[in-house]
Amino acid sequence: MHALLLAALIAQPIIAQEGGFISLSDDPALSAWRQPKGGAWECKDGVISKVKGGTLFSEAMYEDFALRFEYKIPAGGNSGVFLRAPLSGRHSALGMEMQIMGDHGKPATTRSSGSLYDAKAPDVAATNPDGEWNEVEVEFRGTRLKVTLNGQVTHDCDLDDPAINAGEREGKKLSQRGTRGYIGLQDHGHPVEFRNVRIQELPEDGFEPLLGGTLEGWTPLSEGSFAVQDGILTCTEAEDGEPAFIKHERKLGDHELRLEYRVSEGAEAYWLPRTNDNPKNRPMEIVMADDSGRAPGLTASGALAGQAATMMRASRGVGQWNDLRVIFEGWSVRVFLNGMPVLNLPTANYFGKYMYTPLNGAAMISIRKGTVEVRNARVKG
Repeated sequence: MHALLLAALIAQPIIAQEGGFISLSDDPALSAWRQPKGGAWECKDGVISKVKGGTLFSEAMYEDFALRFEYKIPAGGNSGVFLRAPLSGRHSALGMEMQIMGDHGKPATTRSSGSLYDAKAPDVAATNPDGEWNEVEVEFRGTRLKVTLNGQVTHDCDLDDPAINAGEREGKKLSQRGTRGYIGLQDHGHPVEFRNVRIQELPEDGFEPLLGGTLEGWTPLSEGSFAVQDGILTCTEAEDGEPAFIKHERKLGDHELRLEYRVSEGAEAYWLPRTNDNPKNRPMEIVMADDSGRAPGLTASGALAGQAATMMRASRGVGQWNDLRVIFEGWSVRVFLNGMPVLNLPTANYFGKYMYTPLNGAAMISIRKGTVEVRNARVKG
């Protein structure tokens, strides 16, 4: 009797959550995830499994985090967990993939279980026999990555280390992968199960908030509606149809901006990174807009408005949050939208329009049409 009870307990998933971790697998509705199509994945008794197929991506984006989960896959099976991956493109190359295979007993390679797919073999083959549960912990801190599989460290490295990037072609090196993205449970046409999936976000290094619980630090400069509630800044166009502006008191030089925004139908808004009071000093404008029916271009989200077009469309639909990351270094501008590199501009002054614009100034938001909401705005530098 005691032996049977012990065996039953061992077979159950761990339901206790460690301090600071949030469960991603205790909700039958899979609300922490975005389904590739209706009913493609299901969650029963804390176990996430594929039904119809397609990759299951997290609803939120992550940068520095500790991720813990268990997986089970049969012999010959093929799957993986995407880390810091975009929603489109080749997820395992733009972000990275921890490979999952039913290959117990086989040597470690760049495509075996526990590998960083096609880039780095695990330091040790550590899988349990096929069909049994495996326990994984992934910890990302900047470029530092540590992976533990069934109690054995399979990766403990710096992704910028020349030794692990040697021989890799440009664009595929681990040092060039995305630094912020989604968690994905891959469908590769084989059955696979996940349980006890939980994540803890780790503090971003060096970032300071631009937005709190009030409008403190922000000054409206024109007609329009501006309000902060629950950490969300809501900006709405003026009733007369004129652009509305709101400015932050902090002066910025070279810096990295991160924020989340969502727009109303037909909305058109801009982030102005460095402005002053001289009307001759034309500010740069990064587009935040409703891209419905709009191709990548000079007016698409992530573009340098009217000057430099986006390389691809990466925005989400009306009412959905978009993750925007912009790096300003001198006249160079790099934009990442929802983890995708949409703009890489070596010098904005190539166009001549910003030659009198200062490289130090106040951040502003401009609303031309509709409403834009902003949250989690922060800067480094």
